[in-house]
Amino acid sequence: MTNKWNRDCRSFKGVYSCDIMTGEDYRDCSECGFYDKIGKKILILKLGAMGDIVRSTTILTALKEKYGADCHITWMIEDNSKEILYNNPYVDRILPYSDETALILQQEKFDVLLGLEVSPPSTLIANLIDTEEKYGFYFDKDGHPSAYNSSAIPYLETVFSNKLSKECKKTHQEMLFNNIELDYKKQEYVLNLDEYEKEYAFRIIPSKKRELIGIKVGSGGRWESKAWHPDLIVDFIKKISKDYDVILLGGPGEAKLLPEIEEAVKKRGLFVLKNDLKNSVREFMAVLDACDFIVTGDTLTLHLAIGLKKKTVALFFCTPPWQIENYPFLRKIISPLLDKYYMDDRYIEELVKSISTDEVLGAVKSL
Repeated sequence: MTNKWNRDCRSFKGVYSCDIMTGEDYRDCSECGFYDKIGKKILILKLGAMGDIVRSTTILTALKEKYGADCHITWMIEDNSKEILYNNPYVDRILPYSDETALILQQEKFDVLLGLEVSPPSTLIANLIDTEEKYGFYFDKDGHPSAYNSSAIPYLETVFSNKLSKECKKTHQEMLFNNIELDYKKQEYVLNLDEYEKEYAFRIIPSKKRELIGIKVGSGGRWESKAWHPDLIVDFIKKISKDYDVILLGGPGEAKLLPEIEEAVKKRGLFVLKNDLKNSVREFMAVLDACDFIVTGDTLTLHLAIGLKKKTVALFFCTPPWQIENYPFLRKIISPLLDKYYMDDRYIEELVKSISTDEVLGAVKSL
């Protein structure tokens, strides 16, 4: 080649002209005064679930601190979760997981690998990565996950044993930072909504005259007893209807449940705002951002609310509340039946009714 190409520049695309070169009508990189040489190349393997991805964003500022502001971060993620990372100033490249992505990563050279998950396909991809510095987990020859570094072993053992999990009182972030040998300083989540995205909420929520409480219904996943009982949600709405406006929050997984709750509320002569069950993750975030308070179980909504720094009441029925970091804008309510049903993925009526409406109302008023 007779032309100059800065292949290690942050703006270099490789398969098409970069925005700077196109905008300035440059012939090659020799004419460019915006050369931004990247430092260490870091690969994060964290595909899902979405809530775990949100709280994993806490490592991004710590990576910049450890490896330098010029480090280049690639994050491999499930295609349906990639919206979580949009507008994130610390993620240079988002790679949705696919067979093609696996082939790309197998050929590319990285300086640091962070395998944040203990299950395939993340652990299988980790085995393919060419790098000397590796943290987290890989797929071992016995068909089970193993840890690259000794500091990640304690977390792996809590995965193997519910008893060890219950005995370990560290937050998820503490364990995560320990797994990849970063200094934990209660780093904040990194979520960013732009002004255009925030405007979406105005189509759902009219001009507010009172404070708005968003209530997440349903559990949306494996843990069927993560969500408050619908009858208690209706009773709670009745108690707060004189002082607050209410919007019910849910997604496609609540397509049946949410209208049932709305109908029960309507029969009591009460009114709630309706959310669009088909909205995107970013649109859902915008609705949360427009709320003054959030009431939710231990779900994606909780992590998004924390990331947006919303006043939040979190209900814990069967999952460990100690794994959620304490924040001044967060109140935790723990079911008295947690020990009895710890990590139980069945739907249990007495469990989802074990937190009273007065407890939740008291928590809201304390924020």
